[in-house]
Amino acid sequence: MYPEAVKVFAINPGSTSTKLALLTVGPEGVRTVHEDVVRHAPAPGLTEDLDRRRGHVHARAEAWQPFEAVAARGGLVGPVPAGVYEVDPAMVELCLKAPHGAHPANLAAPLALELARRYGVPAYVVDPPTVDELDEVSRVSGAPGIPRRSRVHALNLRYTARKVAERLGVAFESAALVGAHLGGGTSVVRFSGGRMVDTNDALLGEGPFSPNRAGTVPIYGVIEKTARDGRQAARNFFGREAGFKGLLGTDDLRQVEARLDDPRVRLTADAYALQVAKYMLGLAAGQRPQAFFLTGAGARFGYAVRAIEQRLAWAAPVHVLAGEFEMQALAEGAWRAASGLETPRRIGEVIHGSVGL
Repeated sequence: MYPEAVKVFAINPGSTSTKLALLTVGPEGVRTVHEDVVRHAPAPGLTEDLDRRRGHVHARAEAWQPFEAVAARGGLVGPVPAGVYEVDPAMVELCLKAPHGAHPANLAAPLALELARRYGVPAYVVDPPTVDELDEVSRVSGAPGIPRRSRVHALNLRYTARKVAERLGVAFESAALVGAHLGGGTSVVRFSGGRMVDTNDALLGEGPFSPNRAGTVPIYGVIEKTARDGRQAARNFFGREAGFKGLLGTDDLRQVEARLDDPRVRLTADAYALQVAKYMLGLAAGQRPQAFFLTGAGARFGYAVRAIEQRLAWAAPVHVLAGEFEMQALAEGAWRAASGLETPRRIGEVIHGSVGL
């Protein structure tokens, strides 16, 4: 018997915005009661950024309460298993010290713990972006000392994979799937046994290019760019100024689709679709998938999506779930934990090795 529905306050900080929502979630699914997005200019550091966002988050929580749980987007907490994590002081300290990288997502856990203490409810992080469940064979690269690593849109991909498994009528834990999140970065994942056993590094590693990231590029070009411009300039170039932005001058896929009459724009869109399909088919070499799926805001880029589907359809059915479902994924994860359907982990146990990857 499934537990009753609960109300969840969800927090999702991004580089230039904070998304907030109050959602009701239970056996019948997820329903959004309230939602809000506040825009920000970039802040000089995490502490300043936290101070700037705190007032709006607390004001919305006061206006929308009562709720039974708080759900927070995960920050860069290092390689961890997938699942739901209890927000505790150890996680907050890790997010604010940021040894694995400073990103606005690191602010979600501190804000969630403040609300949890104020309203006497539990707070959770769900599937942080540094989830790393790679099979050991998938971790090996051809360069000693440079293992492959997983940094992908884990929250949205795992939520969407569960929905695709439901469509197929199979348990998520037994589904063989290959999915791609098409967003600011392009994440591609192979699911097996409920785990993300092979992925790319969508932040600054490998895989298809995206609106402003280079993805996999010839190594000689990386060496030459770094030698010529310096390490930081090269990081900015490959991670922020490449992809569609570097090739066409825009990282807005809506503008790209509006310019497809231009042969250069169409060629770039075709190259993007080819790269996504090639990477998805490459991951399928590990295990033939029951289905492919495409998600993320970029899955609304109709021309590219149709081209990807045409290249994949011979191997397995393709499901398109366009959009980002991060708030729903946060709420559903918090509901599973608050209702006893999933036992939340503690970040300190994972870091100190009592829970294996």
